[in-house]
Amino acid sequence: MSKARGAGPAPNRDINEGLLEFLSGAARLLMYAGILATIIGVGFLGYTCFAFSGSSKPPNPESAIANVGVLEKFLYGGVLALGVSTTFLFWGESILAALQILGGAILFFSPLILNFAGISSSSNGSDTVDPVSVAQTSLSHGGVILGIIGLIVLGADLAVRAKERSQQGWKLDQLRYGKGVKEEVDRHNVFLGKCWQLPFCRKFVRERCPIYHARRTCWKELTGCMCEEEVIRNAMENKAIPKDALMAATYIPRNLKLTVAQKQERCRTCVIYNEHQKHKYKLLMPTTLVLFGGVYFLAHGPLINLMSTILNALDRMIGRATYERMHIEDQPVLFQELLLACIMVILLAYAMKLLEYIVFKLKV
Repeated sequence: MSKARGAGPAPNRDINEGLLEFLSGAARLLMYAGILATIIGVGFLGYTCFAFSGSSKPPNPESAIANVGVLEKFLYGGVLALGVSTTFLFWGESILAALQILGGAILFFSPLILNFAGISSSSNGSDTVDPVSVAQTSLSHGGVILGIIGLIVLGADLAVRAKERSQQGWKLDQLRYGKGVKEEVDRHNVFLGKCWQLPFCRKFVRERCPIYHARRTCWKELTGCMCEEEVIRNAMENKAIPKDALMAATYIPRNLKLTVAQKQERCRTCVIYNEHQKHKYKLLMPTTLVLFGGVYFLAHGPLINLMSTILNALDRMIGRATYERMHIEDQPVLFQELLLACIMVILLAYAMKLLEYIVFKLKV
């Protein structure tokens, strides 16, 4: 009977593992199918651009345009399958969103790349629909789909990282100083408080700690109850500490055997200091969001003008290389807004990653 009860959770675990294995296999199959469909779409759309850009063109552009309508469905389905499957298979990889956005950007700007290579529409302003321009538009739309998936993945990854770090920042470094350290329940977790106002500061030691009575912080003094033996020994010996802040400061131990760099490294591995870093992150994360939002709204006009300037610069560069005038400056304002929004989201995401690196890796 006991053996039967003990074996109870195993079937559920097997079912979950079997389901995960099935989903992983399906995602791999979807990824391979997406790669194949994307290659077919990009390859034949590129061939259409090549075939109808020269002086000797096939005599049936209507048939080519009909083929483009089929090929663009291959491309759209391929990049969608590729984006979804790679997100499932490689979720958590820091380079995932960057590669998706890069692939989307290559497809989106493929008309510029093709024009740079001398493959461009030659309709000369006529009303006839040119297969080259239709194929190039399909390639750009495929890039938009993959780019949007990449931006969603980037935003979701950013949100997950921010939530984990703001709630469990110190737990991610738990292996460094062990799982036996527990929060003290007699102290409130004061936001951006001093070391003795944070969890993990032990009451028994705190009442005999000169840093507490001096109203200072251990990370500024580079010594404290989690790292300095003398502080613990004085507490165990019940050594009296003056209540006066100035007098108590004279009792703070100074370990002359360690360099400043070694003392700073002790702070970086201290559970109390890492709790302090988590508070910093909670403050700086919304500050960064507000800063980017303020820049976007307050400097919206100059930023839109900057997008127009960038497009015009590309226009001139490609025009000089291909000996013809491209009309990038005629792009609608919606395109400029979309380009600006994408750039701001990418910059925000990497600003948040830089913030996480500074706070939790460099421990500044």
